Amino acid sequence: MSKNPLVSIVIPCYKHEKFIQRCLESVAAQTYENIEVVIVDDCSPDGSASEIQRLIESESWRSRFSHPAQFHGFTKNQGAHAAINYGITQSKGEIIALVNSDDAYHPERIKATVNAMQKGGHEFVFSRVQYIDEDDRVITNSHRVVRTYSKYQTVFNFKQFPSVGFACLSANVSISTGNFVFTRALFNSVGEFNDYRCCHDWDFLLRSIIYTEPFFLEEDLYYYRLHGKNTFESLEVIGQQESASLLRNFFSKVQCHWPPNAIAPSPLNWPGFFELFIEWHGLERFM
Repeated sequence: MSKNPLVSIVIPCYKHEKFIQRCLESVAAQTYENIEVVIVDDCSPDGSASEIQRLIESESWRSRFSHPAQFHGFTKNQGAHAAINYGITQSKGEIIALVNSDDAYHPERIKATVNAMQKGGHEFVFSRVQYIDEDDRVITNSHRVVRTYSKYQTVFNFKQFPSVGFACLSANVSISTGNFVFTRALFNSVGEFNDYRCCHDWDFLLRSIIYTEPFFLEEDLYYYRLHGKNTFESLEVIGQQESASLLRNFFSKVQCHWPPNAIAPSPLNWPGFFELFIEWHGLERFM
């Protein structure tokens, strides 16, 4: 990795006119300098595209970035996975960071994740998440659904597993695609995000741990917004169906071939323990 790598922040957007300004402001507030921004609007029916155009054409935005922002708009709705994939193909950075258009970054997010990647040689980093409401109020400890998800990212939870990869297999401990920071080299190995309506994040995470061990950064660097219109609290049945599909795909890949990641969850890397883990977590039906 180069000393001062270009980081491409890819922002898929759909119907987030109300939140896109907060998202882009958090990107502009990053303390890390070498950033390019690629925004892809997935044919939003609201005023998202106009709002994006207004913001990135402002003098304050232009003066912040040495690389001009790219803004691409789909003429037909294609899904978040397609917007992410297209944004990545249009980007040039050695490192790719994602952010959902209704979420926000901590100002130190990119600097902290790049430092972690450089010091530890990591190819995939995700951080601890804070949950916010429509008015940016932190609801991590007060929201009923959030309390369950926040437990996934406790140090105690990670200590229950022999590797971060096993924690990722137990549940989507990264929480969202917006919490992903990874190298372009890893993306080229893993391949594009698949066409899942609400589990494309977990699918990409599991495919990634076949190639590399993710690093969990124990800092609150990502703000995930709950506002009643995202998939976090909805699409439960679809999510269960997609989870079954992606788990079957993962197990089919790790059972017969040695994974490039020497500590990836697999019966070849972890004989005996892997089978016990599958049993403990009730995953036998996906094998």
